[in-house]
Amino acid sequence: MPLSILLVRHGESEANIRNMIVSDRFDPRLTDRGRRDTEALAEKWQEKPIRAIYASPLARTMETARIWADQFHIGMVHSDDRLHEIHLGSFDGHIIDDLLQNQSQNYERWKADPESPPEGGEKLSAVWARLHEFLLTVCEHDDSGLIVGITHADCLKAVTLGILHSPWNSAQYLHFANVAGILVERVNTRFQLHALPIIPL
Repeated sequence: MPLSILLVRHGESEANIRNMIVSDRFDPRLTDRGRRDTEALAEKWQEKPIRAIYASPLARTMETARIWADQFHIGMVHSDDRLHEIHLGSFDGHIIDDLLQNQSQNYERWKADPESPPEGGEKLSAVWARLHEFLLTVCEHDDSGLIVGITHADCLKAVTLGILHSPWNSAQYLHFANVAGILVERVNTRFQLHALPIIPL
């Protein structure tokens, strides 16, 4: 089979149930539900041989990746900073409801236009630049099989919009739930997205 790269969002974390934005200041772990959902998803891919697993270095993504690794008897998970959560600057560590109450204009501007990040934050185009570099690097090392990358929702938005050459403000219309993912395949000199069956968890 040609090289395919499955990019998956981490399982539910403690920050998700608190509706908290986290990127650098806090490093929450998975909830019990997050672990169960990850195990259920990984089981659906049991018939696909995985060549390698990469993950954002944060606790919730590394824990998700190790569950995949255990399911497939893969000894090593490769930590890769290019899969890291979008850097959210002054929003990092805040509850979304608090931002809506105290910084609503800045928060709504960022949600409508991810190229206008909070102070100290990262543009979505910059997230795509590092994810694109990750995809190219993987393609240099492997030309067939399945690679899994465990990452974050905004990273999945960046890859989707980057491959489609869509405006960055289209991100406001995308939502990736926990353990949602996209399958990316390299075709000649370009990447394309593959739709996946919906698996209720």
